[in-house]
Amino acid sequence: MMMHCARVRDHGDADQLLLEQTPVPEPASGEVRVRLMASALNHLDLWVRKGVAGHRFPLPLIPGCDGAGIVEACGDGVAPRWQGREVVLIPGISCGECPRCLAGDDMLCPDYGILGETRDGTCAETIVVPECQLLEKPDAVSWQQAAALPLSSLTAYSMLVKAQLNPGETLLVIAAGSGVGTMAIQLGLLMGARVLATGSTAEKRSRALDLGAEHAIDPSDPQWARQVKELTAGEGADVVFENVGEATFENSLLALAKAGRLVTCGATTGSQVTVELKRLFFKNQQIIGSTMGRREDLTRLLSLQQQGKIHAVIDSEYPLQELHAAHQRMESRNSFGKIVITPWQD
Repeated sequence: MMMHCARVRDHGDADQLLLEQTPVPEPASGEVRVRLMASALNHLDLWVRKGVAGHRFPLPLIPGCDGAGIVEACGDGVAPRWQGREVVLIPGISCGECPRCLAGDDMLCPDYGILGETRDGTCAETIVVPECQLLEKPDAVSWQQAAALPLSSLTAYSMLVKAQLNPGETLLVIAAGSGVGTMAIQLGLLMGARVLATGSTAEKRSRALDLGAEHAIDPSDPQWARQVKELTAGEGADVVFENVGEATFENSLLALAKAGRLVTCGATTGSQVTVELKRLFFKNQQIIGSTMGRREDLTRLLSLQQQGKIHAVIDSEYPLQELHAAHQRMESRNSFGKIVITPWQD
């Protein structure tokens, strides 16, 4: 039996996303095969396709971190209750046995990996994963919403928790149109913060306001940090949510209040930044790195989604055979929220 998938065999532009047919994988002991009903793109998919200097991906590789579907086959030792169950996939994979995993910090596991980065991912009709990667899909949540939530919500939630965002504080979300940015706005509001945001186009700024941001700032102004100071009576933002890197980092630091915390998860525009140390320590500021998050937090986030308190902002949908166009849409930087991949259409 064969299935359709996208595979990266060599790094490069969108033409390196090869649409192939390959045998349907069989689950080994402790594994399940999931028939994917939807998946979603993340910026990591672009890095896997393009390559990252100094990092080796296990090519050939099926990309895709996020997905949701129906369990259609179970290997030996898997709980029978999973057969036929609608599930959401946990994108992060860890050993489950080391001290970090046992403490709940699975994203710090020495063997940590991510679907579509360290093993075949969700840009396929089916995927085989360990049983421990499954969470039950809430009945009231659509396939598209279930697939688009995990990685961005888990990343955003972990960042805000590490930054210790408190009720009444001001949160500045950089790049409100990104998947993590749209989720940070929603989660920041749930945590009782006042939310400001940046957006590179008028449409993105308008949509950030629709999500609940109080003000949306145009980052094309070289001194946009001054606007943050003006909106906060000269104080600056208590927490800056950074996921862009080189292009915005200097202004993000300038927009930070005394005792403020800048938390970062990405460097899509470059990773080499300058930090003025005297300002940092005189103002008692912090720079915090973050990636992914705790598995247990994803259960909490799915519950919030089921209750209608958060939702994945979906920019567009493409069938699997149009994955090239989906990648081009993400690279254009015109998208707002998540790009969803639906099953192959014959």
